[in-house]
Amino acid sequence: LLNFYKKWKKTDKEKLSVVHFGDSHCQHEVLPGQLRKRLQEIHGDAGRGLMFSYSAARTYSSVQYKTSHTGTWTSERSFTMRPKLPMGVRGMTAHTNSAPASLKFYFTEQVPKEHTLLKIFCKKDVRSYDLEVEVGGKRIPVSIDASDKTPYVSVKIPAITDRTLTLHVVKKNSHENEFEYYGMSLEADVESGVIYHNAGVGAARWNSLLYQELLWEQLPTLEPDVIVIDFGTNDYLYNDKIRPELETEIKTILKKMRKTAPDASIILTTAQDLYWKKRNCRSGEPFSDLIHRIAAETDCAVFDWYWVSGAQGTMLNWVRKGLAQPDMVHLTVKGYKLKGDLFADAIQNTISWLDKHPEGNEFFFNLDKLKEEQKTLRAKIPQYNASAYTASNRGVTSSTKVVPASTEGRTKYVHKIKTGESLYSIGKKYHVTVSQIKSWNGMRSDTIFAGKVL
Repeated sequence: LLNFYKKWKKTDKEKLSVVHFGDSHCQHEVLPGQLRKRLQEIHGDAGRGLMFSYSAARTYSSVQYKTSHTGTWTSERSFTMRPKLPMGVRGMTAHTNSAPASLKFYFTEQVPKEHTLLKIFCKKDVRSYDLEVEVGGKRIPVSIDASDKTPYVSVKIPAITDRTLTLHVVKKNSHENEFEYYGMSLEADVESGVIYHNAGVGAARWNSLLYQELLWEQLPTLEPDVIVIDFGTNDYLYNDKIRPELETEIKTILKKMRKTAPDASIILTTAQDLYWKKRNCRSGEPFSDLIHRIAAETDCAVFDWYWVSGAQGTMLNWVRKGLAQPDMVHLTVKGYKLKGDLFADAIQNTISWLDKHPEGNEFFFNLDKLKEEQKTLRAKIPQYNASAYTASNRGVTSSTKVVPASTEGRTKYVHKIKTGESLYSIGKKYHVTVSQIKSWNGMRSDTIFAGKVL
């Protein structure tokens, strides 16, 4: 952590750059956003970092901005094995052969006026369309220069006062016939503070990074001081087994990371207690042990979320407290913000420890006592306990009441319909089909009305 520690002490003069790789726990940006907020409160705002057009990638958006697009786009995300399009540091790619086309971003809050530097990662080829960046009704022409080997084009933009930013794909020459977009970084044109890049991709696993072939040339341009690698859930959730090749994959990735960003400190994470198809996963602790062993061998730090969050069997408690969703895999907004706060606290506590122990080389939190307690608790963990959901449960949304009624091992939910909802969106929230909802409620049509109860 030496480089991280040194940079932490110099953020009044130099930028501290963090790149956070992860899965669905990160893509929506509640967790990375909370970490960004906490670190920037301490050291200042150097930019929001990486962004992507999620609509063009046909996936769910960030909570901090929405996207839309025009034109026809094909896309890839890094969880896809053998992707047809190359992917870079953001783990997603959008490609179009049509012009005009556009990618539009709508920010949910006012953008800091200092955020006036845009780095657009894209394919630079003689066949590439050019761009126009629109901010506040003003269009800034951007030429895609095939002779420039930098993996991005840098654009100075005015302050984003209306919370919107649009990339227009335009055809300027007859030989132009495509545009390939790998993401962009919105930065403050300053030399101090923290920039926090979110590179989360839903459904991604550790080996997803190996399919991002452009990652290794793009990552150095972000000048990372800290790299957080936050996978695990999708590596063992579905069959509750740790693949024999996982250790080799992790070590291969860390070796490539060290070669690509030799000065960056690397923080590994573990995954929280999980349930899949009503069964409690037993691989959380072995995965934690694996990550600790690899970290010790490769000089990485560990934020052991498995133990911090309570270890095996505790996901039900998180659901009861409104901190986790009913799928018992993902957290609620409140839960992800708590996780971000605990991670930020861990970082600050570590810096404080290093202040007091300047000659210290390594330190560990002793897990032996917790592991002994787990042996006793593990025998008592139910595979699935429908009665665990009580009327006091707030694990779904504030408009949803959970009733302690159980039929054939299933929990009964009562949902009050909100304006703008459909049977499809409600079914998606509870992981059931429209047909099931209609059957359970004796409905003949898909029409629903706000204020009614399902």
